Amino acid sequence: MTDEYYLYTFESTHGAISTERLLKPLGCIVMPVPRAISTSCGIAVRVEPDRIEATVDAFRAGSDLAAGEFQIYHIRSDKSQVLFEYEPFDI
Repeated sequence: MTDEYYLYTFESTHGAISTERLLKPLGCIVMPVPRAISTSCGIAVRVEPDRIEATVDAFRAGSDLAAGEFQIYHIRSDKSQVLFEYEPFDI
């Protein structure tokens, strides 16, 4: 079974915590950043595919982070096949 989601990653813990507060009402959760992606902050905010547009809108309206302080990735993984694919997602 393939797991698909979006992941906000950050350069600082401040960015992760403020984004988690901003997006939590939309059902987003905090999780560790997969090592294949980054080791910067270590904390990421996970977004389900059906919520990405709403989170991007909320993030744009409520976040004070500059473009270089965060990145959004589209993730596809399948643990039964040891598959982990990711690509940047531009907003």
